[in-house]
Amino acid sequence: MKAPNGLIYYRQGQGPSTLLLHPSLGLGRFLFHRLTPLLAPFFSVLTWDPRGIGDHREMGPSLDGWIEDVETLMGLADGPVHLLGVSLGTWVMGRVASRRPDQVASLVLVGSTLGFTQGGAEVQARREELARIGMQEFGRQYAETTLWSETQSEVRDNLALELAVVQPDVYLDSMQAIYTEENAEVFAKISCPTFVMVGAEDRRTTPTDADRVADTIPHSVVRVIPRAGHLAVLDQPQRVADLVDQFCRSNGQAPLL
Repeated sequence: MKAPNGLIYYRQGQGPSTLLLHPSLGLGRFLFHRLTPLLAPFFSVLTWDPRGIGDHREMGPSLDGWIEDVETLMGLADGPVHLLGVSLGTWVMGRVASRRPDQVASLVLVGSTLGFTQGGAEVQARREELARIGMQEFGRQYAETTLWSETQSEVRDNLALELAVVQPDVYLDSMQAIYTEENAEVFAKISCPTFVMVGAEDRRTTPTDADRVADTIPHSVVRVIPRAGHLAVLDQPQRVADLVDQFCRSNGQAPLL
């Protein structure tokens, strides 16, 4: 389906409320292929490839552009929506929630942080790394170090393949768009119920980072997901789906462990 601004999106499920899912750096709606079927019985779930990826590979990636697309999709829903963002998506969804409080019922942040103190240096280091090893090898290494160590090899291989086809410049531009932006001031303005989720084995945005995020956002709760790394939606989709469903359908009450 196409949104009014031309964005291609996919809807699954016919639930009474709408849940929008924004993926991580360098990834499209593939990130949610294990999660969406589990949420569809309870929500009308919208996924899409962000600017620079997949269906929208010809569109230049930018934080403002990603925010605009989420706000456009929100306009297709009847009433306030639920937002879920993973990693890069937490920058996007956190800003949407702070800008559109009347249109957001709840917010779920997976693998979030307040920012990177040496973000510019990290972007430059990644630029040099990609020039040296290329996206295919980077994708393989990323999958090995980002997912839970015992996640299915098929999931790991598919994640590596998804990253391998991303243009290096797009990846770096996307990285630049968030690594040089701080979240603390934005997150402090969020007024909707917020659930901060982090994998116990997340080495990119650690449980300590998640605690700092939750301390910054009013009305937020935090949960650590066992046997999950940075992409808990791939490592433990059933656990994530259960927690998201419980949180979103209980007016922001803390989900059970």
